[in-house]
Amino acid sequence: MHLRVFAAVFMGVAKFGSAQNCPIAGPAYPAVTNVAASEALQAARTVFDQALAQTLADGVIDSNTTAFSIQVYSTHADNVLYQYHHPGPPFAANKTVGPDTLYRIGSVSKAIAVYAILAALSFKYWNEPITKYVPELDNLPLRSAVDDVNWDEVTLGALASHMAGIGNDYAVGDVPTGISGLPSIDGSAYPRCGTAQLRPCTRAESLQLMVAKPPVTPTYYSPTYSNMAFQLLAYAVENITGQSFSSLVHDSVISPLNLTRTFLSPPLNDTDAVVVDGFARDLGDAAPAGGYLQSPADLTALGKSILTSSLLPKSTTRQWLRPVTHSAFALHAVGAPWEIERVPVPVSPNPNTTTTRLLDVYTKSGGIAGYASLLALIPDHDIGITLLVADGTPARATATFTALLTLLAGTWLPAGEHAARAQAEISLAGKYTSPGDSGGSSFAEFTLLPNTPGLFLSRLSTNGTDILTTLLTSSPDGGPTSNTPFGAWLYPTGLKMQSSHDHNDGTYTKRLAFRAVLGRADVPASDATCRGVGVIDALRYGPYAVDQFVFRVDGGGRAIGVEVPVLQEVLVRT
Repeated sequence: MHLRVFAAVFMGVAKFGSAQNCPIAGPAYPAVTNVAASEALQAARTVFDQALAQTLADGVIDSNTTAFSIQVYSTHADNVLYQYHHPGPPFAANKTVGPDTLYRIGSVSKAIAVYAILAALSFKYWNEPITKYVPELDNLPLRSAVDDVNWDEVTLGALASHMAGIGNDYAVGDVPTGISGLPSIDGSAYPRCGTAQLRPCTRAESLQLMVAKPPVTPTYYSPTYSNMAFQLLAYAVENITGQSFSSLVHDSVISPLNLTRTFLSPPLNDTDAVVVDGFARDLGDAAPAGGYLQSPADLTALGKSILTSSLLPKSTTRQWLRPVTHSAFALHAVGAPWEIERVPVPVSPNPNTTTTRLLDVYTKSGGIAGYASLLALIPDHDIGITLLVADGTPARATATFTALLTLLAGTWLPAGEHAARAQAEISLAGKYTSPGDSGGSSFAEFTLLPNTPGLFLSRLSTNGTDILTTLLTSSPDGGPTSNTPFGAWLYPTGLKMQSSHDHNDGTYTKRLAFRAVLGRADVPASDATCRGVGVIDALRYGPYAVDQFVFRVDGGGRAIGVEVPVLQEVLVRT
């Protein structure tokens, strides 16, 4: 099956009679821009409130000991879409919790660290070896690949994406002495720094402990989570820039975004903080791996900044918000330092819908002592989620985090999808014809099918010729296999142009580019046969791409026309 698919692609053969809706990676529709008018997003607030109230009533979350904060936001709204703050009375320093309340964020610090590096240096040094910038790692003896890390192969990019093959940590995680059945270990073999009970390690101590650890894998073999990788990244960047890493984070991220409630070490006398055991722990040089503190509002501002590329060129953000490698699990990938979840969401709000599509969610979670945290970015919807939890018992914090994450994902991911679908029906779907004064006789109709993603082109004709039927009957597989609709599903490509031009029916302010996937409505998409990268831009009519459509959109987000290059016409919405 796979060889036949590849052969068809390479030979340029299009078999449409059995073609299917093989989605292009990315959003199914443009993200919602008028969030206040979205019924799906407004309904999600009520649904989530009810689900949260039931979870609290059922005792899944210990409301007497746990503090937590939730914010859901869109890049197209100044205010958050939703927020909820639960005080956890015993632990909030001022007995209330709100948008500015401080939590430890654990490994979400890694995302801030990488963001600061990209804002200051972009990917310029990503492929450089760590030995070039941390001289203590250069020219170390390499006794064997099993026992010693080959530091010359470890790049800054590998460190940022957990692909360096080095250990998780050099001190945290040590099991206690005296475990029955294990041989005794001399006390001097245990770290003298770097654990929760001890002072932070100095640079010299940290590097000595790192070098003593054997590798886990070769570089770029398999993703292996590493805290100490981010300490090494900080050392390298300090060498490159000539400034302390904390200063770089402040200058590159905290100051430009005005993150007044973000701290790189614990502010011990803060009056608006959720304080549980571990709040005051200083990680020293290891802080970029998990030592930062932040308020919900600041974490939301950070996420919104990433989604809007306010500090980075858009091309850099697109490169950053991509997987670096697969994991062993089909719906999970790894980035720098993203934990990327591929979540199946129903393509329609109809309860009878059985079709889902994969939504990529770029997350960074964190946990330290009794704190758990999440930064979640959904580029397809221009939506993000902030979740911060604290409890005096780490196990309870983890349980609360898991319960809330399940509620958030189950409510807001489908809501974002269905909101975008509803907007597409209003703003893009409909009939488009040649302008009355053009002398043309072309026609296109776009609609939404009940159980598939994407905007469906159901009719396309010019001068009395049905273009879709012509494509189908000329297919090498003999044409129609059923009487169900043959057409094309359109997907946004991310290419857009701000503009202001008069059109036949008004002024358009934006051009949105789409590409189409030809197929039959009754052929379900299959992982075994869908190879979306091979079908895009595969058919041309002279210099024109058959699958290209560009909508002209007015200031209210409504399409007033569509460019159809293969017809060499701009059709007007009727």
